[in-house]
Amino acid sequence: MHGDRPRYVIDRPAFNLPDFDREFDKKGRQFPIGEKVKKLFRCSVLRLQALLLRLLPVLSWLPRYKVRESLLCDVVSGVSAGTIQVPQGMAFALLANLPPVNGLYSSFFPLIPYFFMGTAHQMVPGTFAVLSIMVGMVCLHLAPESDFSHFNETLNATVVDTEQMNEVRLGISGTLACLTAIIQIGLGFVQFGFVAIYLSESFIRGFMTAAGLQILISVLKYIFGIKVPPYSGPLAVVYTLVDIFRGLPDTNVASLVFALVSSVVLMAVKELSARYRHKLPFPIPMEIIIVVVATAISGPLHLPEKYHMDIVGEIPLGFPAPILPTVGQWEEMLGTAFSLAVVGYVINLAMGRTLAAKHGYDVDPNQEMLALGCSNFLGSFFKIHVICCALSVTLAVDGAGGTSQFASLCVMLVVMVTMLALGAFLKPLPKSVLGALIAVNLKNTLLQLSDPYYLWKKSKLDCVSERLRGNLAAQSAFPSFLLSLLFFVLQCVWVVSFLATFFLSLPYGVAVGVGFSILVVIFKTQFRNGSAVAQIMDTDIYKNPKVYSKVISVTGVKILNYCSPLYFANAEMFRQRVVKKTGLDPGKLILARRKFLEKEEKGKVNEERKEARKRKPSSLVTMKSQTISQMELQNDFDASEPPTSYVNFHSGVGSVGEPEPPRPTLELQPTPFHTLILDLAGVCFMDLTGIKTLIKMNSSYSTLGIKLYLANVQAQVYEELENAGAFDDGNISHSNLFLSVHDAVVFAQQSAAERRVSPEAEKTKQELSSNFNEEKDLEQEMFEH
Repeated sequence: MHGDRPRYVIDRPAFNLPDFDREFDKKGRQFPIGEKVKKLFRCSVLRLQALLLRLLPVLSWLPRYKVRESLLCDVVSGVSAGTIQVPQGMAFALLANLPPVNGLYSSFFPLIPYFFMGTAHQMVPGTFAVLSIMVGMVCLHLAPESDFSHFNETLNATVVDTEQMNEVRLGISGTLACLTAIIQIGLGFVQFGFVAIYLSESFIRGFMTAAGLQILISVLKYIFGIKVPPYSGPLAVVYTLVDIFRGLPDTNVASLVFALVSSVVLMAVKELSARYRHKLPFPIPMEIIIVVVATAISGPLHLPEKYHMDIVGEIPLGFPAPILPTVGQWEEMLGTAFSLAVVGYVINLAMGRTLAAKHGYDVDPNQEMLALGCSNFLGSFFKIHVICCALSVTLAVDGAGGTSQFASLCVMLVVMVTMLALGAFLKPLPKSVLGALIAVNLKNTLLQLSDPYYLWKKSKLDCVSERLRGNLAAQSAFPSFLLSLLFFVLQCVWVVSFLATFFLSLPYGVAVGVGFSILVVIFKTQFRNGSAVAQIMDTDIYKNPKVYSKVISVTGVKILNYCSPLYFANAEMFRQRVVKKTGLDPGKLILARRKFLEKEEKGKVNEERKEARKRKPSSLVTMKSQTISQMELQNDFDASEPPTSYVNFHSGVGSVGEPEPPRPTLELQPTPFHTLILDLAGVCFMDLTGIKTLIKMNSSYSTLGIKLYLANVQAQVYEELENAGAFDDGNISHSNLFLSVHDAVVFAQQSAAERRVSPEAEKTKQELSSNFNEEKDLEQEMFEH
């Protein structure tokens, strides 16, 4: 029937771990700290060369750069992407509540360090919408518009000193960029690139979607040409949306027309470019074309003056004068700076890894952190706001065939020409056009709003524990649907990240999203459900009998597996699951035995006192031998739970004429199993609490004459057990550890057979009864290990 399948037959003895180590000569592994320190600080020419190549990757790729094959593609892709970088940078500066020229500064200065230090060849640093709106919140908080308003008696109105306000906000932006850069550089030097693993894809998508919605709401005031007071903090987006609806009757029709036409044209060209991208030599720079056409229409026709449209205004030509950060403001922006550092790095790294996978090279996460930090640090002295990967610009470079950082150098040249000469011509450009460019570029981000639908479909199988949900539904008045929804919300990081970011603001969203992501990991490890397994017929494979039909249970052996770390958060739950799966609670049985013995001893003392008071001989009193059944004994201990006991108790009270009344004795009856095997293949680590739980379980089962075997113990877990003293003082025997479940089963069967034929079996029972009588106090036992 199965002749076409490969077969294997292995004939070997069953091994426990000590026997296996002796048989195959296990090697000792030592990692002396002194040698590690010496190796870390050892200096040589090769180490210095490797350090320079790691810190300055340009020294690695520049000598191998193929000018004839790659230079033309890099120049064409860089120039075409530069025409996207200019209008996008100016538009995102509006999101940061900064003058448009800030977008040009942010698109130029950070590219210089990244050219030398970046490891992603096609990456172009620049403005990013999410970071821009986070910067804008800080600018609004530290430099609100009300601080620069004064009443003009001539005009009989409140006037805002826009020039002074923009100058102050540029200083705040540079200070924030400097603090963010210091955090990123520090994290890079301490090799903290692994921080990205705490930001799951679900968190990032939920965060980005909420940020995209906030950005869209923020640019509506430019699209409709209405005045909306700035808000910051929790529920700021709600207040902004309410004010926008209230201001709709005052919509500037000219601004709205410019925005609608720009949006329709840009979306149409983008869709056509995506459809025919393989036939186009490079992406169509539609953003710069729209900006040029809108400026050419608005300026000569004097439309801003006629229709009172809000325009970009004067753009200073030339390079800005360097500034120093205001260190005194760092305390107020520390939380936002850390959020910007982490979120910017994650976005940068995600795009870098995508490009690296596509083109076949590697990206160094820690070096990317350093490169991004140095880019922000240099730019902070020139009034930039925090930057990361310019997404659409980078995709444009990659789509046009860019192969190296020479493409970003060409982008930088296009921005520089705009700063030095072309910026003056952009004065009459309506801000509604820039708002339309932002809104259209949010398309892919806003499409992620459909994520909850797909997550909900998957949650029925993956995210919701059917058994736990059913138990709760049976014990509560809530319908199953509401419980499913509850578990979906609890386990869906996307929903929590989205809601926290949208309603509480972006910095709070980062904190809540990361915290909830970690909480979900703890939740999932804490509530893992181990299963009892049985042997697949005629194999050494053990599977859950609820899943497979052709299984046989091994007589006298209980086998359980567990697929989660064993640590303080789930150690007690692990013990309870073992009790539930085996149907035997050794702790309750021992306590019940102790209560019975105390009761018998107390009755004996009372009887002796009565006899002493009578001071006369009494007739022989015979008492019937008393046997306490399983149910009676456990009910005496805990009437609320079905008890578990497999011990019979007998006592007898003799007359005064006997030399000594017999002591209460314990008569052992067969337990439902003689061996418990724990398959720990899925346990990747244990802490001290988990190890203590195992030691205590081993002690309790040993008291009942049940052997506890551990199978498939990982090497790291074995070291943790050994370092914690689990094998010392007779806690857990090395011989109770096995390479596989089948090895443990074979040993258990052999051991059981030997016990059945051994003439010392009765002696073992007597020793076990003695162990019952010598049991330690529970409190002492709890703190002993």
